[in-house]
Amino acid sequence: MSLKEKFISWFTGYFNNQRQAFHRPREFAMIELTHTAVEGEDDTFRVMQKYIIDPDPYRQAIIVIEEQGEDILLKSYNNDEERAYKEGCDVRFTYDAELDRFVGANLCDTCMVERVPGVPSYLKTEAVLGEDYYSVKDTGHNPETHDQIWGSQHGFFEFDRK
Repeated sequence: MSLKEKFISWFTGYFNNQRQAFHRPREFAMIELTHTAVEGEDDTFRVMQKYIIDPDPYRQAIIVIEEQGEDILLKSYNNDEERAYKEGCDVRFTYDAELDRFVGANLCDTCMVERVPGVPSYLKTEAVLGEDYYSVKDTGHNPETHDQIWGSQHGFFEFDRK
């Protein structure tokens, strides 16, 4: 199995952090992630993030997975008809053979998002993907001061594959 095939097999599916949220409810809301292959499009996924108690997702995107040498690159596109490429939002993963996991992060501070209306910020993503888990820390930062203005103050969200 190639690294890309391994990554895709681990990435595909449904994850939630119910175990973490039950143990640390003041620090972590219950979130679910769904990564669904787009029919007829190789290596393309519709990804959705939402609070378990809310029927509407707070983030959706189309992700195209590419292999670049020893790395796996997740290219991000808007989840609409135009599918505009999200400049600066790629996440690069490298495989850690010793721990049998993929470790990733976005590589710049140009992935602009407006999580709080009228307040621009850039998204910083750090992630670890294993066979049965996906740990993610998304934070938003002020583009001028680089101070964190939203996101986890308590570390990674720990999602289990369900």
